[in-house]
Amino acid sequence: MASPQRSDRFLPGDPRVEGPYRLTPQLALRVAVLGFLALTVFAVLFLRLWALQVLSGQRYLAAANDNRVRTSSIEAPRGAVRDRNGRLLVRNVAGTRVVLWPADLPKTWPAERAELRALSVVTGVSVKDMVSRLNQYGNDPLTPVVVQRGIKRDQYDYISEHKSEFPGVQLQDSFLRSYPYQSLAAQVLGYVGQISPTQYKQLKRKGYQATDAIGQAGVESTYDTYLRGKDGKEQRTFDSRGRQKGFPVVQSSYTLGDTLRLTIDINLQRAAERALRYGVNLAHSTFGGQHANGGAIVALSPKDGAVLAMAS
Repeated sequence: MASPQRSDRFLPGDPRVEGPYRLTPQLALRVAVLGFLALTVFAVLFLRLWALQVLSGQRYLAAANDNRVRTSSIEAPRGAVRDRNGRLLVRNVAGTRVVLWPADLPKTWPAERAELRALSVVTGVSVKDMVSRLNQYGNDPLTPVVVQRGIKRDQYDYISEHKSEFPGVQLQDSFLRSYPYQSLAAQVLGYVGQISPTQYKQLKRKGYQATDAIGQAGVESTYDTYLRGKDGKEQRTFDSRGRQKGFPVVQSSYTLGDTLRLTIDINLQRAAERALRYGVNLAHSTFGGQHANGGAIVALSPKDGAVLAMAS
């Protein structure tokens, strides 16, 4: 049987058949270049990481501990209130308030509760009240919560000396309202109190802060916009444990509130309240107390109708 003869005739390749893989010089060069680039990038990242952790580790650690900068308000003194003759009816006295920063409180509830209990013993404010105030503002870490205003000297000294035991607790300078004539004209002057969550929601757009004290009654409330003044701004730097580093940096000073001058004559107001008290007591002793549970006096100027005294 004759064997088949080999054909020398050229035949084109079949496109349906995949040719064998061949590592050409051009492909080998591309692979080498890509490998070199990958190795270079890896080396750069490795050296950079080594430099950050070994060479500059302590420097960046110190910077991380000192980079907690907060901007807080400097409370502006409220304006004074005077009578028609310039006598001082309401003034400011320096005080200190206790403020909680939620972000710096212990992260676990047992530790936070233990700290609040210790703070409650010092300030006299119940733990329930402090937790309620924290919850009222949604535990916003950047919104400080005022625990107490006008603490006494022994309270200030104790918190200052045991600062390490109270992370998140800060003592801030504040102003308290003082009434030289005590309760005289109290129903006219009104009083100042901590802003409530409802009031804060309504007044927030007007620039009020959650730590503000606002007028709650009388002329303190009616003319609060003029009396409250404008708070200043300062920056404080804290480390990772909530401890203040250095001194605060003042960005803007506060603006004192406007002085309010009333038409009330404090001497005539005193006489009106004494007369009213005398009349009630006389009615009690004479008529057996019938229809003598209270009364009111309003004295008006015949010239312009100004209120000179108003007692009830």
